[in-house]
Amino acid sequence: MATKYIYVMGSESGVGKSTVCMGMLAQLLESGLAPKQLAYIKPVTQCIAKQTVALFCEQNKIPFLGIGNLVFRKGFSRDFIDGLTKSTDELKTDVMASILGISEDKEVVIIDGVGDPSVGSVVGVSNVDVALALSCHVVFVGKPGIGAALDNTVLCVSFMQHKGLTNIGIIYNKIPLPAFADVKKYVAKRLPELLREVTLLGFIGNDQIVESCPKDNSSTKIAQWFGSYVDERTLVRDWLGLKTEKQNLMHTKLPLQ
Repeated sequence: MATKYIYVMGSESGVGKSTVCMGMLAQLLESGLAPKQLAYIKPVTQCIAKQTVALFCEQNKIPFLGIGNLVFRKGFSRDFIDGLTKSTDELKTDVMASILGISEDKEVVIIDGVGDPSVGSVVGVSNVDVALALSCHVVFVGKPGIGAALDNTVLCVSFMQHKGLTNIGIIYNKIPLPAFADVKKYVAKRLPELLREVTLLGFIGNDQIVESCPKDNSSTKIAQWFGSYVDERTLVRDWLGLKTEKQNLMHTKLPLQ
């Protein structure tokens, strides 16, 4: 069994990558995968506070590592440049070991990135550097809006493509509900003209029910909320290429006579 990796990167910190990670995990559970077939990891981070997605994994018995072994603490870049930290190769080896360790016997592993695609470049361990070491599908989480959101998407995705990443899907998050219809209309129209080799996976409104403690929202409820914005078939079957037993049964079920 070849593990499928989904690497989640964003336009900037706070754009809602972890929300997307949790939504995808809930959707994968609802599609028929068992918790033991999944894993979540944030191998590189700037924040050591426990995230809601880690609580979700804990409550749903999904293997996870919420805080990896590479933390960009204040002054880390200066220390690296001064030769006071591990080398790039050593840092990357540690990060890869944590990812591969949690990936054993897993169907899908979701990797929660840190900031935008280039974060970590100063030490040679950016989101893109790590993703290139794996065979990844990449989800880019864009910020809300039209002009500025598209400009930023072109900048970030072009950088990823230049570095060699493919299989890039895009989700726009935290869109104000009054502007939702306009944002979806114009971004969906213009994005394929700007970036032909990407998959537009969906638009998510700012009714972020998953930002509250997961114990108040079952995985089914989160999956339904996420699925109202990101179609399960588009994400799981068409883009990720994953065929679960539940999907196979639905696909082969004979029509009623």
